[in-house]
Amino acid sequence: MTVLGGWLGAGKTTLLNRLLGAADRRIAVVVNDIGEVNVDAGLIEAADDEVIELTNGCVCCAIGGSLAITLKELSERRPRPHHIVVEASGVADPGQVARYGDRRIVPLDAIVTVADATDVIERIEDPVYGPLARRQLEAADVVVMSKTDLLDAAPPDLGAVTGAPVTTCENDADVVSLLTVGSPERSTSQQAPSGDRPTPGFVTETVVVPAGAGADAIAAVLETHPDLLRAKAVVATTAGTVAVHLAGRRVTVDPTTAAPTPLVLIGRDAGCVAEAVAALRSIGSDQSSSATR
Repeated sequence: MTVLGGWLGAGKTTLLNRLLGAADRRIAVVVNDIGEVNVDAGLIEAADDEVIELTNGCVCCAIGGSLAITLKELSERRPRPHHIVVEASGVADPGQVARYGDRRIVPLDAIVTVADATDVIERIEDPVYGPLARRQLEAADVVVMSKTDLLDAAPPDLGAVTGAPVTTCENDADVVSLLTVGSPERSTSQQAPSGDRPTPGFVTETVVVPAGAGADAIAAVLETHPDLLRAKAVVATTAGTVAVHLAGRRVTVDPTTAAPTPLVLIGRDAGCVAEAVAALRSIGSDQSSSATR
């Protein structure tokens, strides 16, 4: 089992898609929400609400009642997957998630942490979320530096935070090699210490953006609310259907053929999220539902 961690919007799902496309073995990918993995339609053999079967023998599934139960169910699949990749939440400590692999049936091979080259230093220096962002890097057996193409200078040096090797996974072979980073002799002492550590709070809200809203207007709302940590949606706009993402304080709007979804906002506190929701509603939608934790 490989645990894939990293901050919100760092690029974990992008790396997963590259791995699935280049897979040379049967891989089972476990994610929080199966809808977050936009698998190439040409690879899909069958799909339902919780499982996507791929033509190359791989499978994607959502975490069910618990990760432990999901891992057990995957280990009993026939044919059994050669490898399991668990994508940890962007606000999770991958070292804690890795403890589920401390068993003979699903041994832990490695923790891979994705770091956004454009804002990883800002994240680890954040007074609230910095300790968690650091733990994500400290737990890693290898760090994948993403978005280096957006830099004007050399990628940041993470040597003071993690002793793990850092790679940019330039090609498919590099991505597949992440599955062999670990060692069969990996001991439990290499895993995160027992006992949960507190996770900083955050607020999420889901807003239904009306069909025909302007992509520029949506992007402007996200760009003018710096306390938002993450946002993502597929929206039917006046310019066609687009995927909207806020990650690392950068908003991208790209054409897509995927079905529209609500806009998920993740912010530091209820106030900043409420302000963003109000601004989005002013574009023309007043239909929303929210969940706070």
